[in-house]
Amino acid sequence: MIHFDDVSKSFDSLSVLNDVSFAIDRGHTAGLIGPSGSGKTTLLRLIVGALPPDTGSVIVETESIGYVFQEPRLLPWRTALQNIALPLRARGYHRTDALQYAAKWLSQVGLQGFEDYYPTQLSGGMLQRVSIGRALAISPEVLLMDEPFSSLNMELRESLLSLVADIIADGQLSTLYVTHYLPEAMRLADSVMQLDCNGRLQTLSEEYRKKSIAALLRSISHEWTEAELLGRKTCNETEASPSS
Repeated sequence: MIHFDDVSKSFDSLSVLNDVSFAIDRGHTAGLIGPSGSGKTTLLRLIVGALPPDTGSVIVETESIGYVFQEPRLLPWRTALQNIALPLRARGYHRTDALQYAAKWLSQVGLQGFEDYYPTQLSGGMLQRVSIGRALAISPEVLLMDEPFSSLNMELRESLLSLVADIIADGQLSTLYVTHYLPEAMRLADSVMQLDCNGRLQTLSEEYRKKSIAALLRSISHEWTEAELLGRKTCNETEASPSS
């Protein structure tokens, strides 16, 4: 479904991705972790075609892609229902049909009864629920999630992780879930990849993931260590780059 073959990407003299290769098969969920500035968002932009690779090839076997951003990016002058209906209207759905289908997804993400609420009237967790519903309303074959819960507290994050886990459980979506948190990636993904500050990608071994189960258990009680909470590390040389 998604294939990277020896992909490299630079911005001016700054090398961001180096010889990155991986594949995400249909129905597979992959996690992607790495420090801030390691190129995670650049990799997503290559998938949606917003950037071309300098070398190598990127093949995405569908044009039906749902994208959940770090911030909800909702239109403040539209209600929750209208925000979810927006991509459907852009695809030519009649207004009535778009709103009916949007209402289904608003209920699916646990916001039935909030159809007429504007973004300023919703909490952070509710805003991200609307964002998830908007991404899924188009019935995508590929779902990209770019650190969607990084600004939320642990309780809200756990609630939304459960929601996403339920949505992808039927194996119909090919999903790439980007996060700073290894335990979060382990919770959702069939496999976990890691980008380092040199833009190189590796798939974490089963042994490494087993050792990280203890980290997952400690995270439940908020006992994070710096090694486990990779988001506290940054690639200083790339913090100002388009890959951050």
